[in-house]
Amino acid sequence: MARRSPAPKRRVRSAIDKVLIHDMKNIWFRLNLLLGNLDEHYGDPEFKLSVVDHLHATLDKIEAIVGRSAAHQDGVLIKVSLDLNDLVQQVLHSAQLAPLRGGNGGELRVTTAFDNPPRVWGDPYYLGDALTSIFHNAFEAAASAGSQVNIRTSEQKRNHRRVALIEIKDDGPGMSEDFVRERLFQPFQTTKQGGVGLGLYTANQIVLLHHGELDVQSQPGHGTTVRVRLPAARREASG
Repeated sequence: MARRSPAPKRRVRSAIDKVLIHDMKNIWFRLNLLLGNLDEHYGDPEFKLSVVDHLHATLDKIEAIVGRSAAHQDGVLIKVSLDLNDLVQQVLHSAQLAPLRGGNGGELRVTTAFDNPPRVWGDPYYLGDALTSIFHNAFEAAASAGSQVNIRTSEQKRNHRRVALIEIKDDGPGMSEDFVRERLFQPFQTTKQGGVGLGLYTANQIVLLHHGELDVQSQPGHGTTVRVRLPAARREASG
């Protein structure tokens, strides 16, 4: 007998549960990192401001997690028409407040190029979570070995339909072809010390639930490029 695929609501619920685990693990790690730096940097006014900003962002994140978890008990995504440039800028602002595992986060340069991608139909919370994971991975890769992340948005045509593209490129250490092909999109697989290995896995699950695709190109010593493609909202898809 052929094996039946999981019901859509079960797949959504499973992805949401993994997002929750990933979020809580990241919150724990970043708060712990702040505590570890308090003694050395407590007298630095800029450090104090960054701590205050990060704590406010963390409280907002926890409130959003609790609220959205309750809203998604039935395993349903809440999709609205989204301006992708606005979403990327909001996520980028929050992501830049968080401390990094890498050693030279203060020297990290982030460049952006916003074109005119079509609006997409999606859940802003979960798409935002997916982008946050991708951005953090890029920031930490560049901070550990390089110094720059480039983020751009644009429009593409795929199978004669309009698609919104988000491209995130870092100049970090990169990953082997085998790791990208065999392990990158599996849960609990990571190349980062102290990582939980759910970031890109949950990001990929969220993108798939939005009928999009996430692809990664990487090479040791030459950085990593992540591309997220999301279908245009129906009214714009054939424009």
